[in-house]
Amino acid sequence: MKKKLPLILILIYIFFCGYLFVSTHFLKNITGATPQDQISLKQKKQIKKMLNSFGFKGNATFYKDGKRIWNYTTEGNINSAYLINSVQKAYTGAMVMQAIDEGKLSLDDKVAKFYPNVPNAGNISILNLLEMTSGLSEQGPFGNNPFKNDDDNAQKTIQDMHFDEQNFNKWNYQDVNYVLLSHILEKVTGCSYEDLFNEMYVYKLGLKHTDFLWADAQKIKEIELIPSSTQVDMNEIHGLLGAGSVAMSNDDMFLSMLALLSGKILPMQSIQTIYDPGNNQAQYRGGLYTKDGYYQANGAGYNYSSFIRISKDGKNAVILQTNVNQYQGCNDNATAIYNMLFNEKKEN
Repeated sequence: MKKKLPLILILIYIFFCGYLFVSTHFLKNITGATPQDQISLKQKKQIKKMLNSFGFKGNATFYKDGKRIWNYTTEGNINSAYLINSVQKAYTGAMVMQAIDEGKLSLDDKVAKFYPNVPNAGNISILNLLEMTSGLSEQGPFGNNPFKNDDDNAQKTIQDMHFDEQNFNKWNYQDVNYVLLSHILEKVTGCSYEDLFNEMYVYKLGLKHTDFLWADAQKIKEIELIPSSTQVDMNEIHGLLGAGSVAMSNDDMFLSMLALLSGKILPMQSIQTIYDPGNNQAQYRGGLYTKDGYYQANGAGYNYSSFIRISKDGKNAVILQTNVNQYQGCNDNATAIYNMLFNEKKEN
């Protein structure tokens, strides 16, 4: 027995170490985080209470250090895609920056260079469009009925544009700014916005639950689009080309924004330029609002609502998406939850 005891202890020690390794790494592979990274039970209860207070219906996902740490789903599943509406503008902004990096555009370029028929086109710059300070607004519905092609919609958009001198160089949120940017991108690249988007994000990052809302029935099924509580006008969706036409899951949104903010798609200098706080009271540029320590974007339309709060390095985030009209509840709580998880001092 005396000779066997050390061997038994060694075997027990090896077994114990192996157990710790397997259990820890298995948990990491399943959840994307190690035990010490997990969201606390207290925080889960707080978040559930906050979301349930307004009857949250959708998908809420939380990320820390580049990994998903928890998901709370009350409709569909973790892979469900939603129409992200204006959150898409952040992707359009980066696409514009890519064209600038390639020498096809400049922040100082005037709209007249591409669409001289736009009101005040000789004074409105690409930067004005990116910061929502163009003074432009759209007086009619976006998109022709029926949809023909993007060029036809561009002419329809210009025809319905109105310029307000009082809003020039002042913050005035209007979708038409990013719709116009999308058509300018098509002009300077010779490619469709859809192809540009897919090449830059979907194919490059291997996104499995992202597509344009006008995709065929099989693709819509594959991305697991969750239906809205209201009927969607596909002609208008085409008209909103770069401002609200893409569906995404929470994980795809996080993965793509992390890739952008960490410099995996564009150089960090370019990211800092396109998502600069901006020369406006809302501190908006490139599709993102700059807040204290993080960025935010919101989207709403056809009863879909999407909200992201994400750290400037892209590693920590709160994403809420719903398929019912819960804009205010989600907007307020997305910010409150982000602050609770990442901005408030931790208790000892």
